[in-house]
Amino acid sequence: MSDRHPPGPKGVPVLGNLPGLGRGMVEFMMEAATHGDIASFTIGPTRNYLISHPDHIHDVLVARRDRFTKDPHDLRTLGRWMGRGLLTSDGEHHRRQRRLVQPAFRHRRMTGYGEIAVDSTLRQIEGWRSGEVHDMHHEMMKLTLNVVSRSMFGSGVSDEEAYKVQRAVAGLQDIAINISKFGMLVSPWLLLPLHQLLKRGTRVLDEAVMRIIAERRASGEDRGDLLSMFLMAQDEVDGGGMTDQQVRDEAVTIFVAGQETTANGLTWAWYLLSQHPEVAEKLGAELDEVLGDRPPTAEDLPRLRYTGMVFKEALRFCPPAWTLNKRTPVEDVELGGYRIRRGAGIFIMPYVMHHLERYFPEPFRFDPERFAPDREATIPRYAFMPFGGGERICVGAGFAEMEAKLILATLAQRFRFTLEPDQKVALKPLVTLAPKYGLRMRVSERG
Repeated sequence: MSDRHPPGPKGVPVLGNLPGLGRGMVEFMMEAATHGDIASFTIGPTRNYLISHPDHIHDVLVARRDRFTKDPHDLRTLGRWMGRGLLTSDGEHHRRQRRLVQPAFRHRRMTGYGEIAVDSTLRQIEGWRSGEVHDMHHEMMKLTLNVVSRSMFGSGVSDEEAYKVQRAVAGLQDIAINISKFGMLVSPWLLLPLHQLLKRGTRVLDEAVMRIIAERRASGEDRGDLLSMFLMAQDEVDGGGMTDQQVRDEAVTIFVAGQETTANGLTWAWYLLSQHPEVAEKLGAELDEVLGDRPPTAEDLPRLRYTGMVFKEALRFCPPAWTLNKRTPVEDVELGGYRIRRGAGIFIMPYVMHHLERYFPEPFRFDPERFAPDREATIPRYAFMPFGGGERICVGAGFAEMEAKLILATLAQRFRFTLEPDQKVALKPLVTLAPKYGLRMRVSERG
């Protein structure tokens, strides 16, 4: 085991690689990956590592997961407003919460969620006409908010209440991002105004969500939605359920993980289809053959194979969950022949993995055929990881995929989308990977 550091991008005195990261994290990490399966860089005095080999990722996320923890700073910042849901908890608490949450996403409930996704899509596009221009990022955010709200709260919550939750979540995400970003650059006391905003926003969020939970708890009614499942959940190990606070934390987590990631995945799919009309043509032909004129259902998805391949390739090309939470070794560990010291930062970047030539030839070419069954079988397990991996893989991954494919099928069955000539397209890598300037597209009805 070597005590020398792996190769990596050169930094500058004191600041290390902070200037390079400031110019663009995606670009910096892609360049770092060219230095090897483990690349070393510094942020100020802290040594960090980018790992970009499936075996090493498996080591950190699965084989030796108890020797790594999520970055405490990230957990503290997110936990102050998200609570201790699946995204922000660790250890035994995380494992217990996962056991309680998983039943909400079992197959017998999924059909109902699929019906909500299709119905919400049809309602939103009811007045669309050929020649209109829509910001598809805005439209997908609006649509997935509606789907996650109806799936979470059923029909017992007004649009106004749902939007209040969404606005609070969106505002808190922005504040938390700024705290994390500027926390590396300035003294903590300069961030006090942001922390005060975080506290006030959390109060607004708590009031909205806790009121909904109290009303549902009092009714004792199972409305077939996620909230009902959370309130009824019992742990198979200790027999206990969730407190109102735990239900609140998981509901907020679903909003964060379930709305924006799906919306961004669909937005990038529309962009990529607009740039590859031959793929859009093949997608339309499959939808015509399988569905005819009727809307899709969850039962159609096994036959909509190319639709699934298109969405998977969009997730590969522009993964909404473009980076995983930083991990920190709780003790010195060996990884790839190097000694990684306790307290170092370990980065795992799905965006980087999805664009490595050795796993995806011509990685910047949009090619859904990569996910034809015979070719998909050759992709290493941790080379493609749009929903994370290990015990922390997204518990709602099946829900998100089903929702996205049904929305994709419902819209592509009826419309084609053309990028407006003056629309700039660039990545905006924050909590999720969004389009920096929105995505204005002209719609045209399919014949």
